[in-house]
Parts: sequence; C-alpha cells; structure tokens
Amino acid sequence: MATLEIAGVAKLYGGRTVLHDISLDLASGEFLSLLGPSGCGKTTLLRIIAGFEQPDRGRVLVNGQDITDLPANQRQLGMVFQAYSLFPNMTAADNVRFGLRVRKIDAAEQKRRVDSMLDLVGLSAHAEKYPHQLSGGQQQRVALARALAIQPALLLLDEPLSALDAKVRVQLREEIRRIQRDTGITTVFVTHDQEEALSISDRVAVMYEGRVVQVGAPAAIYQEPSHAFVAQFIGISSRLPARVIDAEQGLISVLDQRLHAPRARGLAPQDALHVYLRPEDVELHALNGSTPPGAVLQGTVRERTFFGAVTRLRVDLDSGERVLSDLSTNAAQQLPIGSRVHIGWQADAMHLLPAREQP
Repeated sequence: MATLEIAGVAKLYGGRTVLHDISLDLASGEFLSLLGPSGCGKTTLLRIIAGFEQPDRGRVLVNGQDITDLPANQRQLGMVFQAYSLFPNMTAADNVRFGLRVRKIDAAEQKRRVDSMLDLVGLSAHAEKYPHQLSGGQQQRVALARALAIQPALLLLDEPLSALDAKVRVQLREEIRRIQRDTGITTVFVTHDQEEALSISDRVAVMYEGRVVQVGAPAAIYQEPSHAFVAQFIGISSRLPARVIDAEQGLISVLDQRLHAPRARGLAPQDALHVYLRPEDVELHALNGSTPPGAVLQGTVRERTFFGAVTRLRVDLDSGERVLSDLSTNAAQQLPIGSRVHIGWQADAMHLLPAREQP
C-alpha cells in the first residue's frame, strides 16, 4: 500500500493548457475515481502518474518520494488499459507471468504469484487458454491479474470497462472493487461513467476542462454539488433561475415565488442564482382547488418515462421552465399526460449555485 500526492500538475499541448495546476492526495489503500467527460484531462493526468507523459510543472510523489522524473518502468505501478493489451500468442497464465519474467523473479515465486492472481480474479480454470478463447470480461480479468502480479505500489485503471457490454461491466466493476479491498492497493480509476465512479469509489474527483472542480465521497458529490458542472453532470437535475432577496434571513426568489433557503445565508444580496433540484426531491400533486404544503409552482405534465418501480414525469411550468419529478409508478399513474399539477420541494433540497457558473 502506498500514498500518492499530485502537487500542482499542469500540462500544455501546443500552447494549450489541458491540465491546470491539479493537486490531489490519496491515502494508503484508497480508491479514487477521476470522473469527467471526454477531453477533460483525466487520462492525461493518469498517464502523468504512470510516467507515460511528463508534466510541464508540478510533481508526483509516491510515499513521499518524488517520482516525477522516473521513467515508467521504474515506478513500480500496475496499469490496466481500456484495450486489454494481452499478448495473443501467450496463455492467460503466461500473460500474468510476463512482468515477473521481465523482473527476473525466480520460477517458484512466479508460479506462486500467477496461481494466486488467477485465483483472485476467478480464472484458475482458464489458465491455459489463449486470449481469443476468453470472453471480453475474462480478458480484462487477465489484464488486471497481470497488473497486480508485480505487486505494484499503485494500481492505475484507464476506463477498463468501457469496451464491455452493460451486464458484464456491472459484474466486473464489482469484482474490481472486491479485489481492491482484498489487496488493499491504492487505486486510481479513470471513467466517464458516473454510475461506475459513484458505485465503487471511496472518493471521486470530478474533472471539467482540465480542472478538478470537486472532490469528495460519492454521496457528497451527488447530494452537495459545489459547481454547476457537477450538479448537471452527476445524476439528473432541473435548473431554475433565482436571486437572493435577503441573505441574512435566507430568502430567495424562484420564478417570483419567495422561498426560505437555508443555503442562501452568506450570499450577496441580489445575487443571480440557479436552483438545482434532483427529480426524487420534486413533489407533484394534482391541481384540485387546494394547495398542498410545500407547493410553490404550477405546471402541466408533458412527458413520462417508465423505469420500473419509478416513473419520471416532465412538467412544463407556466413560466416556460421545465422540471423533472421521479414518482413511484403507482403515484405517477394518477397523473397522466396533460394533468395540471402543483410542484413543490423541501427547502433543504435546493442546491444554490451562482448563475455565472454554468458550463
């Protein structure tokens, strides 16, 4: 197990900055995901950690030792790529053994590690098969076993599941998390899939345009977004325009409705805001003459999407804005398309972010 420190790392390509002075710390045994859309810089950062790219400034330290200038083959890191990169003329066992042979590990220790790693990834019965005889998920397990066999200080995973179908992807991400916990190895996992990142990570670093815009536990990233990009990229959110009326009292205006918002305290008066609402926090009630508690707006149900136990309704507000609401399918059946509804939410469900901070 090892610690990792990324200190002020920046990278430029052709005069264009693709990483802006990124700093991150990983504790020993931690699983961190770098999450973001294509082109945000997450793979570039991983390649700098691995030694395949050099930063234009900043440092990479493992266990407090500066490895920034060390070549990749001297960093004692294990890496699993999006492409499996297995040797097609070698069996699964020989692919796992390859790094051990390069390091001139004695034959008995090689066999012990190969057997142990194949058992860890559940492929002992497939040791003598060649890559073309294995499924995509099995090939990726071999690649993972090969990376772990050298007993690396860190494990680096570059979108290792993106080439797999949905069901296998879910199974293998659970396997990766189990193996990481069993071995205790410090891990950096690159993905553009928010479900992957939120389901298996100790912490998630959300990247946007070459910057880390928020780092935290998965629940905190989802429940307390601190940047507009995070609020829109992680999960689904509806966005409504708002402004601060009285910061001391925690009062805001949302589409001309005065609302109490505890998170508004400390904001500047008249600040332009966006209110972000998760669909599961939006309540709908049929418009039947009485206004239920918490209802603040009105609109018309225009679309419904069935997800099994939950149905998502899109409501067009009278102001022209749109709001999504996730209801139990039984409740949603009472609100067919065209229904007029009250829309409301709890005060603490509103995430307030400056209007200037929209991606």
